[in-house]
Amino acid sequence: MNSKKEVTGFRLVFGYLGIFMILIGFLTFVPTILVAFHPEEASALRYFWPVSAFDIGIGLLLFFALLFRRPKAPFRRYEDSSLLFIVWLLALLSGAFPFLLAFIGGDMPNMNFSAAFFESTSAYTSTGQTAFVDYVDLPSSYCPYVYCFHRSLMQFIGGIGLVLVLTMVLGKQGNVALYSAEGHNDKLLPSLGRSSKLIFGIYSLYTAIGTVVLWLFGMPWFDAVNTSMCALAGGGMSVRSSNIGFYKSFEAAELGKMQGAMFPLNSMAVEITVDVLVFLSAISFVLHLLLLTGKLKKLIRDDELRYMGIIMVGSILTAFFGACQAKSLVDGGAFFEDAAMNLRDSSFTIIAAGTTSGFVNTSLTDMVQLGRPMIYLCIILMLIGGGAGSTAGGIKQFRIVICLKSLYYSMRYRFAPSNEINPRVVRRHGKLVDLTPEMEKEAYTYTLLFLCVFMASVLILGFVPDYGMIGYDGGKAIMTGLDGITAASFDVASAMSNTGLSVHNYVDYMAYHPEASHVVFWVLSLDMFLGRLEILPLVYAGKNTFEEARYMVAKRVARRRESRTIDPDVI
Repeated sequence: MNSKKEVTGFRLVFGYLGIFMILIGFLTFVPTILVAFHPEEASALRYFWPVSAFDIGIGLLLFFALLFRRPKAPFRRYEDSSLLFIVWLLALLSGAFPFLLAFIGGDMPNMNFSAAFFESTSAYTSTGQTAFVDYVDLPSSYCPYVYCFHRSLMQFIGGIGLVLVLTMVLGKQGNVALYSAEGHNDKLLPSLGRSSKLIFGIYSLYTAIGTVVLWLFGMPWFDAVNTSMCALAGGGMSVRSSNIGFYKSFEAAELGKMQGAMFPLNSMAVEITVDVLVFLSAISFVLHLLLLTGKLKKLIRDDELRYMGIIMVGSILTAFFGACQAKSLVDGGAFFEDAAMNLRDSSFTIIAAGTTSGFVNTSLTDMVQLGRPMIYLCIILMLIGGGAGSTAGGIKQFRIVICLKSLYYSMRYRFAPSNEINPRVVRRHGKLVDLTPEMEKEAYTYTLLFLCVFMASVLILGFVPDYGMIGYDGGKAIMTGLDGITAASFDVASAMSNTGLSVHNYVDYMAYHPEASHVVFWVLSLDMFLGRLEILPLVYAGKNTFEEARYMVAKRVARRRESRTIDPDVI
């Protein structure tokens, strides 16, 4: 019989935190393996190893001091949310410190603490907005392999989920409450451990296939691995400063030759492959299982997937015509003069927004010149987001489906006889599911909360000077042609939906507005964090921390009163 008292409360939370810190420390160490292949980056070791050692050391200390061989009580209300908040916050800090230490050591320009935290948050939340300076768009230029892979690995793990990765390692010992708190509604198999391994295996398989295909289309191996990892995570970070647009250039073809690419570079094939990967990242884990097991009838009957297809096709056509109009007005040419290129660029950008992946195949200026309809469509698509239970962000398509279905049924049955049976159903994963009041309440509540945070963030950035600038010429800001509120709306929608598209050059803005850039970085970092954890767990975490602290204070006060009562001197 185990006579040890069950671990509860803060002890339980920090005991589990120790296990996560060991995982985070290991993940921080992994990128340094690339130093064996690129010894010129040996200086990175002194920035990564101390962070990794600290995380693992503190993690072991917490685990053995609080949890080792002790019976663990179930999480009390909201304790899982508190742990989730602390885990993710420490992961973001751990991801940021190698950048910050490199900045202090002089190896990483412009990466102050705000920028480093912004970069880490953007990576772990699989967003893709970046404050990196331009660095690798010429074959002979320096490429920070360790730092690029660090960002890609954070995106891949963050997109799938820190809790899911740890559950895969722990197997049967994985915590169901914590797994659900991170937003996973995808228990594919009876065992939580087997479900997490299956999900991780599916995404690893897609990543491997994507890497090989991209390499066959002329990408260097390093580029292919990182692009595939980020695409499946639903993030848009690239090892090239001009993102996927780099692979349209002559320099990209030359780089492929220099690094031993087997076939000539095919930029169109690269973009199509990326589109397929990001589409896979935006659909539910359960739909992947239906796809791989050949249950295509159930797959295509899913309401969420149908709505996604309709919205994407309609948006691409609208953006295409908008781009044709914008280009014809600027150049004075025929409406369909650059139709093929307009369709290519518009469709790639719309898919990036609709799947919340954030890859771009154009320069920032060219993207804005595709027309205002595309800018507004991107904002709407980013707010809607991807599929529930996927690596994509946003409000999530299933919540939008519920809101639309609820509206449809409300209008349809408003004047129906009271004695008539009025079914309210939604097709989920190929099955008819009753549309319950609880589902509607959750969808409406989260949508409203999401939009409130969005509007508050846009309002704050509306006070920031020169927001939407893409550079400076003779001390004068060069703007995108968008007003500050539109530019802020675009970037906040991108941050909250964990997309990564931007109409803002953060590097130039940081150089010319160093004070204001701190506000921009922290507002957007908070938006990314709230969007990735879907806001409510953080609200619950704050509520739990307050109630736990109040309980502990009340307990201490009660003990003092009790001791005074029985103290003979007091009597």
